[in-house]
Amino acid sequence: MGFGHSWVLLAGFLVGLCVANDVSSDNRPTGTDTWADKLKKDLFVNYDPNLRPTQHYNVTNVEVNVTVTHVDIDEQKSIFTFSGWIKMQWNDDKLKWNPDDYAKLDVIRTNPASVWKPDMVLYNNAHNSDIEHYGMTNVLIYNTGQVLWVPPMDYHANCKLNLRMWPFDQQTCFVKIGSWTFDGYKLNLTQVGDPELNIIVDNNEWAIQKVDTETNTKYYACCPEPYMDIQYNVTLQRQSATHKAIVVSPAFVIMLLALSVFWLPPNCGEKIILNGIITLIVTVFLIYFATQLPAMSGNTPLIVTFFSTTLYLVTFGTILSVIVLRMCRVRHTGAVPDGIKSLVDGCLGEIEDSKETGAVGDEIAKQRDWCRLAGLVDKLAFVVYLVIYVISIIYYSL
Repeated sequence: MGFGHSWVLLAGFLVGLCVANDVSSDNRPTGTDTWADKLKKDLFVNYDPNLRPTQHYNVTNVEVNVTVTHVDIDEQKSIFTFSGWIKMQWNDDKLKWNPDDYAKLDVIRTNPASVWKPDMVLYNNAHNSDIEHYGMTNVLIYNTGQVLWVPPMDYHANCKLNLRMWPFDQQTCFVKIGSWTFDGYKLNLTQVGDPELNIIVDNNEWAIQKVDTETNTKYYACCPEPYMDIQYNVTLQRQSATHKAIVVSPAFVIMLLALSVFWLPPNCGEKIILNGIITLIVTVFLIYFATQLPAMSGNTPLIVTFFSTTLYLVTFGTILSVIVLRMCRVRHTGAVPDGIKSLVDGCLGEIEDSKETGAVGDEIAKQRDWCRLAGLVDKLAFVVYLVIYVISIIYYSL
């Protein structure tokens, strides 16, 4: 009996020795564990990342700032892309420790899924079912309970476009972010400093002019509590060097060609051919605009309106050319009406420099009068078209 009792005492002594070796007297981590391992184990005992880490009657202050690295606009879908990284900082009362107890360790880095985070979502999200706006980078936890999270962000927001001045347009799009479930009594959002621009690769089409920030408190019909949001208004200017060469220069050339038609002789059949060529060119450009621009109600680009107007003017000019050709080429049995002939023979006729100076047969005189009238119609049409184009240019430039 005594021998068995001795073996029990010996076994107990060995077990106690093993436990004593595993738990050091100065609370040091054992084995391959580090101070960070021990700290993490101690911090996250009974920690629930789904619960806001403070009393329900307290407010959690979240400081926010963004750095923009890339922007883009999908004009066909009216979607604004806003990329970069967002800095969020708050205090977690459950994640505090004394650095002296952990070998002066005052900060640890851990997976963001293991801590509570504000549920910041994009309110004007273009992809409503996709709320994963942030990359899952580590959070930094400081001994004071301060939590810092700077994840990459990729927002895709709806944006109302105004293409009236395309391709020299300026667009203002915004992204509005805020908590989806925590009202202003639970979560206070603060924009710290101005948004930073750190464009890594320049956009070939858009340049950022400015980024303004608004902090709003709004009441919604669903809930009696106010909800806070931060809105970033981004003003973009289209860089139009390519569009100037592809669209604006041809528009100027088409305008000159349309005017030059009226300087051809009245009996010249090439007037109709030239008008046909201009019509074909304008139609090709209108098809190009249809492929490049979204179908929008209202705010039709002025350049499209210009080409459409030119198409109507060229069509009317073609009809006028047919009338003028008929006036010159068809043998007329009747003379030009006296009232119109007096205008042709008067001041307007002197511009034509076609007054008769010698005696001619009645038939030839009638034919010349009709041709002079046709030339006068061409010159008047040139003046009218020139005035229309000048007014159009002034209007489009404003």
